[in-house]
Formats: sequence, structure tokens, C-alpha cells
Amino acid sequence: MPLVHSEMIEESSTLLLWKLTETETELRGNLGNAYNPEELSAVSHPQKLREWLASRLLIKIIAERFGINYIGTYKDEHGKAFLIDNDSHISITHTFDFVAVAINPPAAVGIDMEKMDAKLQRTSKKYLSQPEFEHAGDEMALLCMYWCAKEALYKLYGKKKISFRDSIYIEPFDKDAVSLKGRLTDTETVVEANITVRWFDHHCLAIAL
Repeated sequence: MPLVHSEMIEESSTLLLWKLTETETELRGNLGNAYNPEELSAVSHPQKLREWLASRLLIKIIAERFGINYIGTYKDEHGKAFLIDNDSHISITHTFDFVAVAINPPAAVGIDMEKMDAKLQRTSKKYLSQPEFEHAGDEMALLCMYWCAKEALYKLYGKKKISFRDSIYIEPFDKDAVSLKGRLTDTETVVEANITVRWFDHHCLAIAL
């Protein structure tokens, strides 16, 4: 797994991005027994299995950088991942080509990565409010940034049944922006976040803190 990018985000969160090149056998060998068998048993698709193994291997690597004894992850009732026996916050994202992990010891973090694709244009009215839709138009880079920013904020919050269109708002930005502002509203809860954006080989990566 060649390291593509490593960065400290806002002095507390660390991001690692790897290119996914290994076979399932190689990933299993490198990961060893440092995983939750219950989680692994729920994954059957070959590509999804590679992505899952790669993401856990990357969590292991980033945890060791922080002196954490990594023994696996578990998911809560909303599907949000946590470290077993450690309170540091993590977030995971993977695509066909990349896997990325962010760790933020003091507070929640959300991360997402998406490749620019025409489906973002076809479905934009489902995840953008009217002002966001008018701002983005059919500009692929803006649509990809909106989606990743909203997904990252959604994963930071960590609860299901949140409407991307109606409950998550991203302030207007241009396609060269590297820092966005987002707000998630859920009943009486409001979560505001700074969202850092990076681009890698036509993939947008967003980290919400």
C-alpha cells in the first residue's frame, strides 16, 4: 500500500491516504489478527473485502503512530466506526483506487472521498438544497466537493436518517477552495464544522472537524 499523502489537519487530526494495490491475500497477511471478526464476516463482495481489509490495515498503521495498541474496530448502532479500547476518534473512507483514514484524539472527525462521476450530475437535486443546486450547476468539481463535504459532515455527526438536501448546508465556495464551512441541523442539534478539501487524481477528499 504505497502512501500517497500524509497530513496534519488543524493541529489535532492526522490524515493518511494510500493507493490500494494489494490482493486480498497480501492484505490479510499484513493485517494479521488485528481486526474484528464479526465485522469482517459481514463483508462478502471481493472488492469490498479488499477495501475493508485495507482500511483496517491503515487504521492499524495510523494508530501505531499515536502509540495506540490497535486490536480492531467496532461499529455503533448508526454504523459509525470506533477503536476498541481507545477513545480516539476515527473516520474511514475507501474507493476502488484509494483508502483513507483520519484520526482525531480529542473530538469527532468525518472523512469522505469520491471520484468525479456523471452520477453526481444526475442525482444533484437529491443532495443539494435549491441555493446549492443553483450555485453548483453542472460543474463536476463543485458537485463532487458538495457531496464529499456533506458526507464528511454526516460521518462526523455519526447518526442515520439525516437528509443531505434539507439538513446539511455548505456555504458557497469556488472550485479552488481548500477550506469550506458546513452546518448540520437535526431537531434541536446544530453541528458546525470546518471542512478541508484535497484533490488526488480526479478524486475529491473532504475532512470535517
